[in-house]
Amino acid sequence: MRFSRTGLLIKCAAALVCAVAVLASGCAVRERGQGPGKEQTSRPAETGVGGAIHEGDIPTTTPFTGEFPEVTPAPATPEPTEPPEPTAVPDYSGGIKRENRKTTVSLFGSGSQKPFCGTGHSIGVQFYATTEFNAVGFKSPTWRATENYYVDYALYKWDTDYYESIAGSPVAEGYFENWQDGVAVYLKFDPLPAGEYVLVALYGSNETACNSGVWYVEAEHPSQRSYLDDEVWYDASVCCELVYIHTPNNKYGPLSDSGIG
Repeated sequence: MRFSRTGLLIKCAAALVCAVAVLASGCAVRERGQGPGKEQTSRPAETGVGGAIHEGDIPTTTPFTGEFPEVTPAPATPEPTEPPEPTAVPDYSGGIKRENRKTTVSLFGSGSQKPFCGTGHSIGVQFYATTEFNAVGFKSPTWRATENYYVDYALYKWDTDYYESIAGSPVAEGYFENWQDGVAVYLKFDPLPAGEYVLVALYGSNETACNSGVWYVEAEHPSQRSYLDDEVWYDASVCCELVYIHTPNNKYGPLSDSGIG
């Protein structure tokens, strides 16, 4: 079979056009990420008529013409304050005469001692210890009774006045019964520092005619202030004894006002 030169040229041209078209189509696919080994990615939806975005389709915002609210600044964090320096306790001891030498001090004056029946009464003594002490108590008669009487002691640190002091918690307390007639009944405790205190005693009886109470002097004394039923006991000083761990030169310090009118 024979072909004319013109026909052959036409066929070759047609084949070349097809090849170019195929190559162009493949390049276009690869440019859109759809070539071999790649997944087709989605395209965002087009807006407007015919898929074209028109100027009228773009949302616009209205300028804000109001006033912004005032912003209150957060309060500044206060600077931490230093704890106050503890108030120094005055030294009324006049110095220590003998270290580690216990001594018993009588906080009442000289004079005739008289018994007072304390059954059913509250009896107290305010005093100022000038150095460490570990016992305090009242000389307590029993009118020859040997049992069925008692005393309930409570020792308070002085705070402002008498009523404020006894409203607090005791720094030491104790219950005693059946002691020997007339001896000092001591409340003992771990050493307490120098300072002002008040000892309160509640006397009671478990049987008729089995009473107890305190010895007292019919005169006030600067070493103490006596109280009877939570009132100042004027013209009297209860026979109170204080046991110091060290022997001070001054046996007692100044007293605060009772606060009782």
